[in-house]
Amino acid sequence: MSKRVKLTTNYEKKFYDGLFDTASIQSIEKSFKESTPYLHCKIDHLVNDELLKKVYKEITSHLHFTLKETDIYKVNQTGDLANLDGLPENELKQLTHLFELRNAIYSDEFRNFVSKVTDCGPLSGSKMDMSINSYQEGCHLLNHDDVIGTRRVSYILYLTEPEEDWDPKDGGALELYPVIKKGIPDSEPTVIIPPQWNQFVMFTVQPGHSFHSVEEVVGPRNRLSISGWFHVPQPGELGYKDTRETEDKAKSSLEQLQEEVDTSEHFTQYKQLLKEEDIIGLTEDVITELAEWMNPHYLKLSVIEQMSERFLDESALQCKEILNKKWLNKLVETTLQNDKKDKVDTGNDGIAPHGTGVRDGWGVQGPPHKSRFMVLDTEKNQEDILGCLKRQFESESFRLWLYSITQLLPVGYRGDARRFRPGHDYTLATTNTRGQGVLDATFCHVNKPQFWSDGDVGGYECYMAPHEGEEDPATYKAADEDGALLTLPAGYNELSLVLRDEGVMRFIKYVSAKAPGSRWDVSFEYDLPEEEDEESNE
Repeated sequence: MSKRVKLTTNYEKKFYDGLFDTASIQSIEKSFKESTPYLHCKIDHLVNDELLKKVYKEITSHLHFTLKETDIYKVNQTGDLANLDGLPENELKQLTHLFELRNAIYSDEFRNFVSKVTDCGPLSGSKMDMSINSYQEGCHLLNHDDVIGTRRVSYILYLTEPEEDWDPKDGGALELYPVIKKGIPDSEPTVIIPPQWNQFVMFTVQPGHSFHSVEEVVGPRNRLSISGWFHVPQPGELGYKDTRETEDKAKSSLEQLQEEVDTSEHFTQYKQLLKEEDIIGLTEDVITELAEWMNPHYLKLSVIEQMSERFLDESALQCKEILNKKWLNKLVETTLQNDKKDKVDTGNDGIAPHGTGVRDGWGVQGPPHKSRFMVLDTEKNQEDILGCLKRQFESESFRLWLYSITQLLPVGYRGDARRFRPGHDYTLATTNTRGQGVLDATFCHVNKPQFWSDGDVGGYECYMAPHEGEEDPATYKAADEDGALLTLPAGYNELSLVLRDEGVMRFIKYVSAKAPGSRWDVSFEYDLPEEEDEESNE
């Protein structure tokens, strides 16, 4: 029989009545051990309700939040609550109940309780993280696994409005994902936990398994929470083990984004071998083929020469109104019809269910700790207008058109017709590891571009400079003034050409549920001839 956890009277009063009783502990232990898709538990009432209401009042009255936004999250956050000890006395007096709660969660007694019900072993008393997060309308946290440093248990205590239950339609749910195999999460979650007042959720940080996300908040309410991590014992603490050399662990989601090396084998090679000296420009046959779908303006020699000069100066180019009227009309009709069918065409319908849009050759592609969007299988659906455009991007005629503008002759290609659904889809920042430049050609279309131009609903594509020097591995990349090289808002019938140098990162920002429709695109990368004058030491 489990023994009752012994607490001092002082600490026991900080928590919900009966939490530490034997029956309560046994129930939590059982729930934790039987949980899926990985070990976690939900405690409906953690803290003494009167104390938590006082904490809520202090937070909403006296704390300052900073909006933080990167490729993976958008959230309002305080600093680490460990710093409460350093506040001036007059400021600390305004946060006495928050200080009281922090110390209760930091206490040996509560750490022992967490260690017991999770069976995770001893936890550090010297290293703990805790901050307050405010998820308001538009805020979100995309899929990741929390595997950073010495984290052992992740936790979150919800402080939603105490007098009103949270409506799941307002978003903000914690989503837990199963794995296809260790280290690769499925594209959709199997456990969804909406926030509620005084609810506590925790899970052990499990390399290769503990993938989770926070659904976008779409209502007017504030998803307020206290969250953080307990860590394994640090050097000098009871239970410390140095496992750096011996532990066989899966790479974190952040490490996986940084590790892959690209090669020419990852591209489809063109069947026709061309040499630059053999190309005499765009022949009449090539122009005729391109005119089937392309705006004839971009086939004029004078326009091509102007674009070529600009690309050579800037290594980037945007072509507005790239499709001719026939293809554009078909595209607009198809995309509007699909967005309306899926009820994602207004920006006012909340978050569409997972699985929305899966039909007619369109399927969800992940894994979501790197990206999630819909891809068209052109073998199953050869009539879709975006599939037809994808075939044009693979054609010899488009290859020659690219060369005439960029003076770069593609030798291989890869790409997809994609759909980024509001409330679901994105790509996280990935780096060009090809060892040389790659030519990006992206056709993008949204049906109400005036709502996308300021980037507020996401869907923009951002290119970022390599980050030099040592950085905190917990930091995902922010599109700030120091790092952003180029930001391309989602546009109407636009083609962008970008020469992406080695080491340059790019991502497509999560498309908010507020977006009035999907971002539709055809995104291709073109492999370029390897530089023969530079020796490789690899």
